[in-house]
Amino acid sequence: MSRHKLGSGFLASALAREIRRLKPSSVFAIVDPGAKAITESALQNLPCVVMRGTRGERLKTPEAAAQLTQKMVRKGLDRQSLVIAVGGGASTDLTGFAAATALRGVRWGVVSTTLLSMADAGLGGKTAVNLPEGKNLMGAFHMPEFVFADLATLETLPSTEWTSGLGEILKAAMLSGTAALSRLEAAQASDFSPEILGRIQSGPGSEKSALLQTLQMSVRVKKKIVELDPLESGLRKTLNLGHTFGHALETAAAQQAASKRLSHGSAVALGLLCALRFAVEAGLAAPTYYERILALTEHLGLPTQFQGRLPAPNELRRLLKHDKKALGGKLDLILPTRPGAVEMIEGIRVGQVERVLRRELG
Repeated sequence: MSRHKLGSGFLASALAREIRRLKPSSVFAIVDPGAKAITESALQNLPCVVMRGTRGERLKTPEAAAQLTQKMVRKGLDRQSLVIAVGGGASTDLTGFAAATALRGVRWGVVSTTLLSMADAGLGGKTAVNLPEGKNLMGAFHMPEFVFADLATLETLPSTEWTSGLGEILKAAMLSGTAALSRLEAAQASDFSPEILGRIQSGPGSEKSALLQTLQMSVRVKKKIVELDPLESGLRKTLNLGHTFGHALETAAAQQAASKRLSHGSAVALGLLCALRFAVEAGLAAPTYYERILALTEHLGLPTQFQGRLPAPNELRRLLKHDKKALGGKLDLILPTRPGAVEMIEGIRVGQVERVLRRELG
């Protein structure tokens, strides 16, 4: 597993240490435009070529990865180089994919600057780009040398990005168990907002903040699973909880007006509710568990309804069938059964999944 550090105010010194440790021939920092201002001071004294990255799922394409690779090659990329992905989940996905495929793979590291990336997307070595047929359909496992999550970089994060991160945090809490869910239920909305950052960075008690504890919980859940199953041959599939439904919804929303588009975390939150409904209808989970997660979803400010119009049944089935985990046109679903427990059901017909999704959100 990658070297990981979560805290506040350490980024510049930690990056300098990693570069000394790894002794790369050259360093390329690919910076998400949204993270440029907040990470500029950490990068300005490092021996690296700073390049503009991309931002958002719409720009996470094979063409963008090829263009990025070309630019790095022209500036001297070789097999001893180090690529540092600075930004949120979409930009680190893209940069990581470029690092995985350039020269058949060069070393890379992650500087997470969004709540989503700190809680989930920046961890675990999954890299990918999107195709018109669906999300993350072209990708590679390529473990980063390090993952740094400095809470100071969250200062300029839009409120929508905070909400997106909470979707993956809710998933991690469901995988963790009752204690993690109870901590989220006890938290206030202000515990997951920009206002909390000043308190985290100032003196005593900062290590007890709900935000920091929640991120630590998410990291523990993912690291434990990835260490046991780095290439997703079994246990790691549980991290896809809510994602089969969520990815289809995210792709469907991307085809609608900008105001109706879904962030990844919001799509995952809706996917969790769909997975719970499926589990309840299959007799695998109690209705009270669904009701608890529905209330917690609302408490965290996450959506409980799909904004806009769901695609027609055939189109929705097509989107579900293009899930990268589909086999022979059928789906393997991770279903929540109780806090801290899930069950994988194999070979489910796409039409059955589509109908459950429509009953939950239609």
